[in-house]
Amino acid sequence: MPCLARGPVLWKGRRWTLLGLALAGLAAAGGAVLWWGGPAALPLPLPRRAAPAPAARPDMILLGVRVIEDRAGERLWEAAAERATVFEAEGRTLLTRGAEPVRITLHSEGRRLDSVADRVTVRMDRREVVLEGAIVARSDQGITLRTERLTWSGERRHLETDAPVTLERAGLTIDGEGMEADLTLERLRLKVHRGSRVTGEKGGRS
Repeated sequence: MPCLARGPVLWKGRRWTLLGLALAGLAAAGGAVLWWGGPAALPLPLPRRAAPAPAARPDMILLGVRVIEDRAGERLWEAAAERATVFEAEGRTLLTRGAEPVRITLHSEGRRLDSVADRVTVRMDRREVVLEGAIVARSDQGITLRTERLTWSGERRHLETDAPVTLERAGLTIDGEGMEADLTLERLRLKVHRGSRVTGEKGGRS
C-alpha cells in the first residue's frame, strides 16, 4: 500500500541557516540553481512534469472466446483466445494467451493462414490484425513463417513485418529481416536476406 506524506517534515529545536550557497556546478551542467539564504529564502519551484495519460479502460473482458469476423458474406478472420479485452471507443479488441497461445486464421480469396501468437490486436476501424510474440504461421501452401510481430491489412490483403523472419518449406529455410507478402507466403519480398540453408545437408549459408 502506498505511503502518503501529509505536508513537510520539520526539525524542532534547531535553527538551520545556510547563507550564500549556490550550486553553480549544477547550473553549468544545465540543472537548477538553488539558493538558501536564511528565513526569508524561498525554494524555487521545480518544473512540473506532465502526468502520464491514463490507460484506457476496457468496455468488456471476456474469457474463453471464439471470435469470427465476416463482411459482405466473406470470412475475414476467426480466432480463439483465453481472454479478450474490448475497447469499443477505439474499435480495438486485444486477444491474449493463457496456458495456450491465441489461435487465429486469416482468410483472403479462398486462401488461409493458420497462426498462433501470444497476443493479437484487432483494429476494426482499420480492418487490421496485429500478431505479437512467438508467432508461428502456416499457409495452405505448406510454408511456415516464424517471427515476433506480423500485421495483416484486410484492405490491402497484405502481410508485413519489420522484425526478423524465418521461412521454411520442404527442407529449405530462409532467414531475413522485414517482409511483405500475400497470405499464401509464396509471393513475398524480404527487406534484408540473411541467408538460406537446406535442412539435412552440409554447408553454410548462401
